[in-house]
Amino acid sequence: MNILIVTDLYPISDNDNIPYAIENFALAFKEFGQDVTVVRPNFLINTIIRRHKIYKQKEYVRNGIKIYNRNSILPFCFNNLKLDKKFDIIISHLPSGHIFASLLNKKLNIPHIAILHQSDYDVLNKGIYRFYFKHRLKKSLEKTLYKGARNWFLKESLRADFVLPSFVEKGDIIQKKELNLKKLKIITISRLIKRKNINLVIEALSKVNFDFEYRIFGSGEEEKNLKKLIKKYKLENKIKLSGCIPHNKVKEELDKSDVFILPSVNESFGLSYIEALSRGLIVVGCKYTGIDGVIKNNINGYLINPNVKEIENILKKIKNENRQELIENSLNIIKNYEKEKVMENYIQILRRFTG
Repeated sequence: MNILIVTDLYPISDNDNIPYAIENFALAFKEFGQDVTVVRPNFLINTIIRRHKIYKQKEYVRNGIKIYNRNSILPFCFNNLKLDKKFDIIISHLPSGHIFASLLNKKLNIPHIAILHQSDYDVLNKGIYRFYFKHRLKKSLEKTLYKGARNWFLKESLRADFVLPSFVEKGDIIQKKELNLKKLKIITISRLIKRKNINLVIEALSKVNFDFEYRIFGSGEEEKNLKKLIKKYKLENKIKLSGCIPHNKVKEELDKSDVFILPSVNESFGLSYIEALSRGLIVVGCKYTGIDGVIKNNINGYLINPNVKEIENILKKIKNENRQELIENSLNIIKNYEKEKVMENYIQILRRFTG
């Protein structure tokens, strides 16, 4: 298949501070014998608000995939785009991607599949978008043939047709891990932004009376506030802000840890959660968000509400109870999210519309 991916959230360089989830799917398509091109409609005001880097309007190549970067001062007013090949299907991600794909498909007239993220839910349900953006998005989605959702909550609430989870490499799933309860080693790998609620973890740990080590990997606007919080509670010897981590070092750091915690809200999926599950960590995430559905509470991890008391209680529970069976359950369940299984199912869905 010749696949055209349309999204404004696709990295052009490694320094873009953009999640790699959509690029991971593009690279997996390529690995499984499909041809992939990306169109990146870039509404400049939105880019500035997100604090993303602005690139020139031209064609780029990253990891063997051609990217058409198209800039616009006004929303959805893009210059004419001339593509150098014919495509079998369009896959769009995120509101701007869906709207631009719908406009583009007036000329291409090929099957269009929309993959829905948390931001699509927000645009369709929050009043701030009701005057213009919501109407455009809703109209564009009505023209798609089929809809996927990045998690089970989004599938139900937005009435999508299937769930498209993130994946892990089969070889990255370990066979066994023993939980070390003498000194609980806790880790978070995330962008340091407010909705990740890492401050709540620090406050919860200020209240526990057991020995622990907490390492936070990432960068972002909340870094200064987190440093102040660590200093306020005099936890400099136990909590470390360790900066960004190259992806090829993630496994190594996860293997040094017992618990992965990220009480993030408005999460479409969260690759870091399943990476942690694949390395045998006990994972703590939030209810009614991206990882809810992969984690089954008290079976292969814990789902909580994002508040200090619940975080404190769940960390005490992990420390005081040897829940080795959670790790064993995780390592069994995570096999459902091997790249080969996820992509085989995804490609089969697309072939329904391309023959």
